[in-house]
Amino acid sequence: MEGRHGNLVESGAYWLLYVVSVSGALLHWRLGNEGLAAVCAAAAVSGALLIGRGHRGIAA
Repeated sequence: MEGRHGNLVESGAYWLLYVVSVSGALLHWRLGNEGLAAVCAAAAVSGALLIGRGHRGIAA
């Protein structure tokens, strides 16, 4: 996808990844599954970095 619509879809996908990963990390941690909580937390960090990368590209 090109143009502004493609950027919005990509940004939305990164936000969805972040929100679901944080929720999953909290859920798995609460249920005592630290391994999956760590995987979800790593995915949340990746999502946050991707969101930040997208915002830098727009600001530049």
